[in-house]
Amino acid sequence: MKKPIKKCAAVTSFGRRRGGVSAGKIRYNGGLMKKMRRRRQPEVGGMVIRARLLSAVAAACLAGASPAAVVEVPADCDVCVVGAGPAGIGAALASAAAGARTVVLERNGFVGGTTVSAEVTDIGLFHAWRKQVIDGPCYRLVTNAMARGNCRLPDVSLQNGDRNWMVGCHKVKPRVYEQAAREALLGAGIDLRLGATVVGAEEAPGGWRLAYRRGGELRALVARCVVDATGNAAVAALAGAGRVKSDDATRQPGSYFFWLNTSGMSFDAAALNRAQEEAVRKGELLPTDLYVAASQFVRAGGGWGVYVPLADDSTEELRAETNRRGEEAKARIVGFLRRQPGLADAAVVRSARDVGVRETYRAVGEETITQKDYLSGKLYPDSLCWSFWMIDPHDARAKAAKLIFHENGAVGAVRLGAMIPKGVRGMLVAGRAVSSDHGANSALRVQASCMGMGQVAGVAAALAARQGRDVRR
Repeated sequence: MKKPIKKCAAVTSFGRRRGGVSAGKIRYNGGLMKKMRRRRQPEVGGMVIRARLLSAVAAACLAGASPAAVVEVPADCDVCVVGAGPAGIGAALASAAAGARTVVLERNGFVGGTTVSAEVTDIGLFHAWRKQVIDGPCYRLVTNAMARGNCRLPDVSLQNGDRNWMVGCHKVKPRVYEQAAREALLGAGIDLRLGATVVGAEEAPGGWRLAYRRGGELRALVARCVVDATGNAAVAALAGAGRVKSDDATRQPGSYFFWLNTSGMSFDAAALNRAQEEAVRKGELLPTDLYVAASQFVRAGGGWGVYVPLADDSTEELRAETNRRGEEAKARIVGFLRRQPGLADAAVVRSARDVGVRETYRAVGEETITQKDYLSGKLYPDSLCWSFWMIDPHDARAKAAKLIFHENGAVGAVRLGAMIPKGVRGMLVAGRAVSSDHGANSALRVQASCMGMGQVAGVAAALAARQGRDVRR
C-alpha cells in the first residue's frame, strides 16, 4: 500500500483524531476542528455584511428581474454552499465543523441530490485496496443512514481494488438517507434554504453577492467564500468562469430507474430478446430504451438498463425535457412488454422522480485532472483528497461501459487547482463539475468521490473566510 493514502485520508476526517495534515502553515485535525468551533467568528470587514440596495438592484438586473422584486435580507455567512447533493452536503458539514457560518442554497425542496431524486443508491467506494481513504462527516452520514435503513455494511476485506466494485459499495435507502442528511445539516447549525435557485453572482467587498429566487421572490445574499456544488458549475459560470461540455457523441447518457411487477412472471426469454431486437428494428423501441437484454430487465423487475441520451439538468427547462424523454422511454418499454406472451399484466410499481444525470458541464479550472494521472494515482503538492472509482464512461451507442481500472495499489487524487475556477477568486467547484477530462470525470462523478471533494472544499472555504484570504492562499 502506498504511504500517501494513510496520510491524506486524514484530510477528510473531522471530529475524530486521524493524524494531522499540513497545508502550508495551516494544520488541522479532529482536535483543532473542535477548538475552531469554540472561537467567535470575526465579522467581515468589522461589521455584519448586509446586501445593499444598490447591489441588490444590480443583482436583479443580472437576473433579468425588476429591481422592485428584490427582497433585502441580512447576509452574515462566511461560506455559501450552492447545491445539497453529495458534494454540497460534504462541503456544508465540513465548513460548519470548521466553525464557519454556513448557508446552503438548494434549488430542490429536499436534500440528497440524485441519490434521492434519481434513486442512485450505490454511493460508491470509501475504501481503496481494503483501506479507508474517504472518512469524515459524509461517511458517518452514509453509515448512519444504512443503519437506520437496515442496510448491511460491505465487507471491504473482500475488495480487489475497483475491479469488484460492488463488493465495497455502500448502498442506502433514498428516503432514509434524505432524512438523515437533512437532520445532519440542521443539527450542525447550517442555514438550509430549500427551493432556492441562484440566478446571479457578482463580486462584493470581501466576498460574493449572490442573487437567488425563492418563494417567488428574488433575494440577495453575501458570502465571503462560495462552494459551487451544483454539478454543472452553474455559479462559477455566473461569476464569469469558463465551463465545457463533451460533444453529443461522447457525453454520457442519463439513467432512468423504474420498477415493474414482472419478477415472478413466466415467459420465453429467447423469444422476448428476439422480439426486442425486432422492436428496435421497427422503431417501436429506441436502442437506448433497454441497453440490456429484455429478459434480464424483466427478471430483475426493472430498476436498471434504461438510458436517456443527452440527459441534462443544468436548467429547470432541460431537466423537465430530460424527464419527459425518460417517461416516453418508460411508456415504450411497458407497451412493448405487454404485447409479449406471458407479460400482458406488466406494470410499473415505482419510479424515480428524476432521470439520473451523469454529465453536463465541467468547470475550466486552474488545473485539470486527467485520466492518466487519475489512474496512476499521481500526487501534486496541492492534492487534497482521494477518489476511488474506475474510469466508467457510459456510452449511449454501446451496450455497456468500457471500464478501465486503477493501476495496482494506486488511488486517484483530487487537487485544489482543479476545484478553483480559472480567473475567479473566492470560489471553489466541488463534485462532478470539477475540472477534469472526459475520462477522469466518468469516475469523479460518483457520490463518494463527490463527498470527499465537498469536505475538503468546505474546509478550504472556511479557512479562507476565517483568514480573509483567497482560497489559493
